Amino acid sequence: MGRLNALPLLALLSACAPLQATAPVLPYPGGFAEGGWVTGRFFVALPGAPLLLDADQQSFYAAYPYQLLIYRDGLWQSLPLPGIPRFLRASSGKVVVGLGEGVYTEEGFLPYPARDAAWSQEGLFWVGEKGLYREAILLRPGAFSQVVALDTGVVALGQEAYFYPEGLLLPLPQVVRKAQAGACGVVALMKGWVYLVRPEGAKPVAEAQDFAAWGETLYLIPGRRVVSCKEVVWP
Repeated sequence: MGRLNALPLLALLSACAPLQATAPVLPYPGGFAEGGWVTGRFFVALPGAPLLLDADQQSFYAAYPYQLLIYRDGLWQSLPLPGIPRFLRASSGKVVVGLGEGVYTEEGFLPYPARDAAWSQEGLFWVGEKGLYREAILLRPGAFSQVVALDTGVVALGQEAYFYPEGLLLPLPQVVRKAQAGACGVVALMKGWVYLVRPEGAKPVAEAQDFAAWGETLYLIPGRRVVSCKEVVWP
């Protein structure tokens, strides 16, 4: 584990950050990253294009094979990972990284074979082959691939959305590929479209191949587009 002063590290990272015009663009909650350059709520340089990005109120996270970088309060922290990250969740205030046969947290490694996971006030929720779990307890069987923590509970998503603890099961128009919490509800990517998912139903917002949500704002690619979830009108 390492914790370094921000200015010397940023100078070093800037020197080795990729310069290619074709560097991949990734959205994160609050902006975009192109290759190793991050803009928006955070303006930092990375050593190269990350596999995964996320951010919470005060921190920016970038996941690489066997390494997690955290930028917080002007300082970088480098944490070793025991594998290649498959998902990264930090928007709920605590970080969790999926590693296939288990998940990495700042408290330690947990042997949960999660497809996705999120912290809430009740603990760690995750979805696996059999359904939605809280820690080691199976809460709802189902074919879920994503889980999102909200102030009121959690939502597990796949071909359906399951709202816990309400127990509501909502059919969805497509299988969910990615989901995050937004100010208007759950934001979900389904086959080229971003939807808002709430107990009232699912409504399309915009075409996109990837997205990130921060408050009312959705950051979409391709095109580095920014839209508001308030544009969707509910009855």
